[in-house]
Amino acid sequence: MDKKKRVFTVLAIDGGGVRGLTSARILQEIEERTGKPISELFDLIGANSTGAILGAGLVIPDPDEPTKPKYSAQEIKNYYHRDAPRIFPEMRFKSIRKLSSGALYDPKPLEEALERKLGETRLRDSLTSLMIPATDIKNFRPVWIKHIKGQKDSSPEGWSSMYLKDAVRATTTAPTFFPAKYYETTPNEDMPDVTHRHALIDGGFFSGNLMRRLLTQAKKLAPEGAEIVVVHIGTGNVENALSPEEFNKLGPLGLVSKANGSLILSLVLNMGAMDIATDLKEEIGDNFFSFDGCIAPEDDADSPSNSMDDASEHNLQLLEKFGERIIADNETEMERMCDILKHRLFAKERHLDSKEALVKLTEKLESAKTVKSLTRTYRKILRYSSGMADEKPEYRDPELQSLALRLEDNHKNDLDRIYNVLQDKLENQSQILNSIRQAGDDLTQITRKIFVDPFKPDQPPPNTPDAPPPGSNDNPKPPAAQHTPLNRKFGR
Repeated sequence: MDKKKRVFTVLAIDGGGVRGLTSARILQEIEERTGKPISELFDLIGANSTGAILGAGLVIPDPDEPTKPKYSAQEIKNYYHRDAPRIFPEMRFKSIRKLSSGALYDPKPLEEALERKLGETRLRDSLTSLMIPATDIKNFRPVWIKHIKGQKDSSPEGWSSMYLKDAVRATTTAPTFFPAKYYETTPNEDMPDVTHRHALIDGGFFSGNLMRRLLTQAKKLAPEGAEIVVVHIGTGNVENALSPEEFNKLGPLGLVSKANGSLILSLVLNMGAMDIATDLKEEIGDNFFSFDGCIAPEDDADSPSNSMDDASEHNLQLLEKFGERIIADNETEMERMCDILKHRLFAKERHLDSKEALVKLTEKLESAKTVKSLTRTYRKILRYSSGMADEKPEYRDPELQSLALRLEDNHKNDLDRIYNVLQDKLENQSQILNSIRQAGDDLTQITRKIFVDPFKPDQPPPNTPDAPPPGSNDNPKPPAAQHTPLNRKFGR
């Protein structure tokens, strides 16, 4: 990766029920290695199901410091240890209940936990851009509950007005696990009493394309010339290897049984994501990172359960250790990714510094009164930004040099356009002033001809008694000599 370029970073977090604890451990590692919260490391976060618990929790602002997140990844990880056993309590005959009508679990513990963590925060309050997939069962279509930071929500549904707790509750409504419910949004903030009603469940039905959709969105949001980096955090793939004979023996009950890790649902959640991951790797190469692993069969004592609802303390401990194994198995990639994320912060700071220098240099150029002085200043900036100094020390401008050296290439191009605009402006002003000056000179000449030239000392003024009337003889008689006292003295 070219470290001179800006980087636009994307984070995709998979679903997987209680296995989200594994993702939380990996995110904790990223925060600890970079020394920065996830909300500052990523420009866009997309998360499905349990991943949305992580994504929303890591971008909710702290009431005391609104520019900082309220929770760290470690605190969200502890949330799984504390609340998952209440959300997924142990019960007898769980496999049979999955086949009965209605939901397997009471949603109240989940909703209470989301209320405590997310409160009244709405999507538009999130610290970074956030996209959460859900399935609209009223109209049978996929929807993206999203907020794009810095952009006005133009969706007719007004998704950015949705409470974060509701968005997470919707996308965690996995079929048979939790009951579906209605949610409301307020499309027009000026009309708070006018709401839209939505019937939503888990986005896992289609969000195997989560990473693909995020990359498409990133291409629209990333600054011109920026490199896009996509980081995928998984919850573990269920390791299945069946012969045709073994598969045929499973039957309908075997495909959804706990012993087989709810095979059908696991395939729905994982297979699409695996294909998209391969596709992205081919498209953006080393700019794609995936941290995931395979969960070994249940007879492996060191492997966590592949079930999405085994919240026993023993399994939670194994899930956290599984996350640590994923980190260890991908140490080189983890280190390289964290280096890019840290550089992203440096690049962002450098960009802001360059932007500040551009503003100040623009003011310098705008202060020029003539095209000549403007060109002289701009040439100095070009020399300084290229690392060249003035040949004569007395011509050196330390302030201008310091500002010019802070410019990034894209801001150099911006300054070039500003210079051209100012040059045209001054040239037009000069032409206008010259026209006014010329008009003034012409007016002066006309005025002189009309009012001054006829009264020159060597010409008599018109229509005086001593002047010949118009049309008279061209050689009039000279006027009679006037008598003076000197004339009379000599009798003339």
